[in-house]
Amino acid sequence: MKAISARLGFGWGHNLKLGDAYRLGSTKVRVPLDGIPIEITLGLNDRRLHLYPETRLNQRGETIRLSSFIIFDPRTHLRRIGGFLRLSPKSWLALGSGDATQQAMFDYPSAVDEQHLVVIYGRDALVFRNLSDAGTAIAPMLDEVKSIRMSKLRRLRDIFGGPIEALARDEALALIEAVIRLLRDEVYRPRDDRGLPGGLLILPPTVTPILVADLHAQVDNLLTVLSQNAFLEALEDGSAVLVILGDAVHSEVDGQLREMVGSMVLMDLIFRLKLRFPEQVFYLRGNHDSFSEDIAKDGIPQGLLWAKELSERRGTAYLKAMGEFYRLLPYVAVSPNFLASHAAAPKTKVNREMLVQIHRHPDLVLELINNRLYRANRPQGYNRRDVKRFRRALQVDPKTPFIVGHTPIDREGTLWLNVDAIANHHVLFSAHPDQVGVFTLIDDTMVPLVYPVDALTPIINGLEGNAG
Repeated sequence: MKAISARLGFGWGHNLKLGDAYRLGSTKVRVPLDGIPIEITLGLNDRRLHLYPETRLNQRGETIRLSSFIIFDPRTHLRRIGGFLRLSPKSWLALGSGDATQQAMFDYPSAVDEQHLVVIYGRDALVFRNLSDAGTAIAPMLDEVKSIRMSKLRRLRDIFGGPIEALARDEALALIEAVIRLLRDEVYRPRDDRGLPGGLLILPPTVTPILVADLHAQVDNLLTVLSQNAFLEALEDGSAVLVILGDAVHSEVDGQLREMVGSMVLMDLIFRLKLRFPEQVFYLRGNHDSFSEDIAKDGIPQGLLWAKELSERRGTAYLKAMGEFYRLLPYVAVSPNFLASHAAAPKTKVNREMLVQIHRHPDLVLELINNRLYRANRPQGYNRRDVKRFRRALQVDPKTPFIVGHTPIDREGTLWLNVDAIANHHVLFSAHPDQVGVFTLIDDTMVPLVYPVDALTPIINGLEGNAG
């Protein structure tokens, strides 16, 4: 932290117990880490931002404070899809219009300088340093975020139709059969020569994409995403689409590889969402969306176990219906704003028509759901040239973000940007038990966001009689 302070040209400054609005001058100010939300005003009321201690909810609905802070635009946060900045211990942020990502998220007016304010997370205080002649003010405020999220949780319970738990056999069968009927006439998918929706999902530029990938039976991860930002509201008003990049089933958590009930609950939730929002929820096929004996983790045949559990718990008719659901899924999603598949850019020839008629191209299917990045021990993996060719084949701009799941880069993260130094090539893995990654569109820019995972299932299940 001393090195950061020296580089920015200032020391530690004087302490301020923030009790009222305070106008920053040229002197830095230290505000104790007491957890009070702070309103930051850049310029003379030109842009207001809120700084909150980041929190998560435990299974009793209690708010647990994390070590980080988030900075967001209160005009959009939890009401309209927007982004935020995260301030972690021993780090700093420069707020200003010179940062393209901030400009997209916060829509800074011209009065906000390129570098307007620096906020440092010190050992025992937040340090604020105004860099602008237009000035900056900080003020304490009340916490109003939790009540907004609880309203979202009640709506999610209503969408599911009750507690978030595995449905009874007959109810589950009726649900998946209703979803299959929707898939046979799914929007945004050109028809193949059989009269069925083909393997390509073409989304219009008028809808905001919300992308998650590889949820792997982590129900709370999807619930966390849906109750954050304004994702649920955007699905409800039809302005956004949720695109799941495959592999919602088969836990990857150590000690839970054989457990299949979580996979059933998550698929039930996805099916409920699809039924409620038929033109807003889409699912691309992944390699785990299968009953194949080749689908295994640490020697555990998850594909075969999935088929066995579905058959025993829900019957052979349900098992057959799940197989039909898999056969009807698309493999690639494209829009002017992004390109996505579960696993890979194909190394073989591909074009839009081949993707529409993908039932004729089984080798292409295998690449899209199974292939991984090139490595010395993986010579058949895809590389920079394949990504470039894939964008060209899909007729998108060469800089269009290409987003895949399937191959987490490490066990600590949930998303990785510009992987293998391939520009705008990102990997998303939304099954980390502590944090969930998502990509969304903000002001024509695909923005990565990461949220701490909340224990929402027991909270939602305890809301009976409180819906509204």
